[in-house]
Amino acid sequence: MDSLTSSPRTIHPRGKSKGTLKCPTCNHTHHAKTDVFGNLREHLDFDAREIFGIVGTCPICLDECSSLIALPCGHILCKADYQRLGGFVRCSIEHDGTSESPENVILLIRRAGCSAVNGTYRFDCEKGRYTRLGVWDGKDAEFTVETRAVGGRKMWFLCCRVETDSDAVIDFYKAQVVDSSCYPSLVRWHSAGMIGIQPLPQIEVSYFD
Repeated sequence: MDSLTSSPRTIHPRGKSKGTLKCPTCNHTHHAKTDVFGNLREHLDFDAREIFGIVGTCPICLDECSSLIALPCGHILCKADYQRLGGFVRCSIEHDGTSESPENVILLIRRAGCSAVNGTYRFDCEKGRYTRLGVWDGKDAEFTVETRAVGGRKMWFLCCRVETDSDAVIDFYKAQVVDSSCYPSLVRWHSAGMIGIQPLPQIEVSYFD
């Protein structure tokens, strides 16, 4: 199922007092950040990001929204429902995308035939790739958008690593790097194997400061 659509979920305000927030799409539990003493902050920060320039369907209210929040698990919901769940929205400023820092970019992948790859991806500075959490073949997995050199050419790969065998990479889609951009903009995706089924993924980019 596409990560942008789901059946309506009931909002439980009690989650605010516990410092946890469950994703309405995948049910992953996000934990609010604490201070150096382990105490919850006054405003619950689940490391969510407001994203711009993208329209999606909120899995709670089922409305088409342009004011969206990207959770660390890679799924989205509207800003209003995120706040009703007790989440604090970091102050984000939309900019024109002139910065080439991948840390200012969120990738939204959707409409891929292999629906498990759909969702939002953030750049992980330590790993040097865009990542999101998910499930593959019933196991927890890290889905990534990354670059590799293949036959002397630099390629983008949309792939995943299963938690129990992080050294094994499962490739879904690939695309040739066509410019010096820090994200796969205007690239033509191809199936990287039997599991990279049609239709091919579409990528939208959101910038934030």
